[in-house]
Amino acid sequence: MLLNRILLFIMALCLGNILVRLHLPIPFLLGGLLTGVLCKTFARRKAVSWPKQWREYALMIAGYGIGSTFTGDTWNRFLEELLGVTEATVVILGASMLLAFITAKISQENLKSCIMGMLPGGMTLTMLLAEEDKDVNPNVVVVMQVLRLLSVVVTVPFLVIWLLDAKVISNSITMPNHGGVHWLVFIPLAVLGCFIAGKVHLPTPRLLGPILATAAFAVYSNGVQPVPAYLMAPAQVSIGLYMGMQLEAERIWATRKMVPFIMVGTAFLIVVSIGMSYVLSARYGFSLITAFLAMAPGGIAEMCLAGMSMQENVSVILTYQLVRVLAINLCIPPLLNLMFGKKG
Repeated sequence: MLLNRILLFIMALCLGNILVRLHLPIPFLLGGLLTGVLCKTFARRKAVSWPKQWREYALMIAGYGIGSTFTGDTWNRFLEELLGVTEATVVILGASMLLAFITAKISQENLKSCIMGMLPGGMTLTMLLAEEDKDVNPNVVVVMQVLRLLSVVVTVPFLVIWLLDAKVISNSITMPNHGGVHWLVFIPLAVLGCFIAGKVHLPTPRLLGPILATAAFAVYSNGVQPVPAYLMAPAQVSIGLYMGMQLEAERIWATRKMVPFIMVGTAFLIVVSIGMSYVLSARYGFSLITAFLAMAPGGIAEMCLAGMSMQENVSVILTYQLVRVLAINLCIPPLLNLMFGKKG
């Protein structure tokens, strides 16, 4: 099994290097994702797997890299843009709830399952809730969440290149070094961030913990150096491999009638994101590409890494994506309890 995983990692790393030479965004993340999907589809089920713990360690590295882009100016801008951040969160969550009601009505699927499946950014929370709630179809939630995330991760970077004329300036694993504290401080920062995030029950603590800890450190110091490429590239591969392997053929077959609704729903959320991006860009002056990546219904790590590869304002992308994830994790459980009644 270990040898299979090593070979899988090498394959994904090689594919990532090919995508770098093709000047594609987030090449190593996409390399891992595509390798995971292909191996899960064509290899024997028990022959390939990627441990969740390896993905967790990779998220810590990515979290540090993302958090290191945060500055004092970012915090000040967040306070100035608080209304826009709130509006953006309400709009995208409102659109996802509307889609969930429509999907449940047309497909005759459980409404609670559709709501959990359509939430843009609450993948960890919804999967946990689906496992604990007997009224929810976990296959529907997992397939909806994974297909949404895969679709967004693959399509959004290319949309901003083709529609908005974005340029892939770097491969998203090498960030400009402006000095500051050495990156090795990442180790205690990441551990401390994970510990605190776990204690206060933040979603995805191994990602959000290092992001918040590093961001706070960067704001109140002279900054921190970026993670070196020889760590960031394997981290992206690991995240992509785990993501790609979540999509099992059995789950898709069991929920095949839902797939068209998932794809149409994801496309609709992307359209809503584009519309809101124009509003945010015009109001606050940051680029339309930054606004789109900030609004896109994907994951924090994936959209921030895409922003890095295009040298967009990653701290703005992080702010909007983070507020949405926190809103989902804080507001959705009590909302579901209110709508459907709390289950013991």
